[in-house]
Amino acid sequence: MVCPEDQACASSYTLTNTHGAVFTMSCAPRHHCDSPGSITASNGRIRRSTTCCYTDNCTPPPPVLPEKSFQPNGLSCGTCLSAHSKWCYSKHTIDCTGDEDACLLQTSEYYAPIRRSVAVRGCATKSICSLGTQWIQFGILKMKFKYSCVISGAAGPQHRLTTVMAALAVLKCLSL
Repeated sequence: MVCPEDQACASSYTLTNTHGAVFTMSCAPRHHCDSPGSITASNGRIRRSTTCCYTDNCTPPPPVLPEKSFQPNGLSCGTCLSAHSKWCYSKHTIDCTGDEDACLLQTSEYYAPIRRSVAVRGCATKSICSLGTQWIQFGILKMKFKYSCVISGAAGPQHRLTTVMAALAVLKCLSL
C-alpha cells in the first residue's frame, strides 16, 4: 500500500475490556504516531497505541499500550453510553485517573451493512482527543469515529456555550 504524503506506515493496537483486542497495519496521519492513549467510561476502558515508520517498505515497531493508572487526578467527567445515538447525557460522573485529563464525547457511526450509531462519554488522554474524525473501511463495512474533548482547565466550546447560556439566563431573570 502506498501512503499519501502527509501519512506514515502505521501499526495500531487497541485493547478494550469489553470487546478484546484489534491490531491493524495501514496508513495513518503523522500526528497519530507514537502517542499512546486511553479512554475510561462507566462501561469500560480502552487503551490504544500507534507506532509508525517513514520509509518505503518499512514495518513499524510493535505498539506498546499505556500503563493502567488508578491514581485519581482530580478531574470528574460525565459518563454514559447510548447504543442508538450520536449523543448521550447523564448525571452520572466518573473520576478520571492518571493522564486522562480531558472529558470526552466519542461517537461511532457504522454505515454498512446495517446503519448504527453509538455515543460514549468519559475520561480521555489528550492524545485520544487529538484524533479528531477518522474514517475506516473494511470491505463493505464503513465506520466513522469522532473524538470531541474538553481539556481540563481549558475553555473549550462546551464550556463557552455553558457560560453563554448561564449569562443569558441571568439577563432574562434581571429583565423580569
